[in-house]
Amino acid sequence: MYIIEFEKGVYATKGNGDPSRTLKVENAQRFSDEISAKTKLDIIIERIKPYRKFSNPQIRWVDEISGILKS
Repeated sequence: MYIIEFEKGVYATKGNGDPSRTLKVENAQRFSDEISAKTKLDIIIERIKPYRKFSNPQIRWVDEISGILKS
């Protein structure tokens, strides 16, 4: 599964926020493919760019069983 990491240790999640974020990988919003995650990230970045900048937003793969993030 893929997740969005806005900054080191800060992940996208469902809910309210600008954008909604969590510090726990297990609470991050999951995407079944990289394209869906990238599309969502692009939408978020476009919406918030007048107000907030993230230093290195990226798509990360997380193993569903172990919870380990891969680059």
